[in-house]
Amino acid sequence: MSPCITRCRRRASTLLECIVVVVVLALAVPPTLSWMAQSSDERTDQVNSIRAVTLAQGVIENIMADCMSTSAGLGFSALADPATYLDAPTTGLRARLAGVFSPYEAIGFSYSVTIGALVDSTGVVNADTTLNLFRVATVTVSFPLADGTTADMDIETVLADLS
Repeated sequence: MSPCITRCRRRASTLLECIVVVVVLALAVPPTLSWMAQSSDERTDQVNSIRAVTLAQGVIENIMADCMSTSAGLGFSALADPATYLDAPTTGLRARLAGVFSPYEAIGFSYSVTIGALVDSTGVVNADTTLNLFRVATVTVSFPLADGTTADMDIETVLADLS
């Protein structure tokens, strides 16, 4: 057999192999990319939920610290007027946490704080007001999901005047 015929056959099989490789890649790559995108979205949601828990814990820790504070405008008694405690310019909780919260706000997070009325040790308002020694504080963090919607995460704690 002449060298030309051998070379031509080799080229033909190489061309056929290239076509097969291109077809296999064309069939395999799109589903693989789709699975990777879905996995990435799920991971993003998990990371954002961890960030939401971290933010909520930070806010709760500040509220707990404020309950124990002897500074003016703080302490357990400050929780009796939640609007002032939360929103007072420069001294309210939101103003004091602005620097901590700004990175979360930049990625679409928001939080709200609800401070309940005085309750007893079972968590309900008792007719005997001397037993109502606690307050329930709830921090709700809203955060974006990969699909464009938002999710809410609530963390609750019971606060008491230990002074």
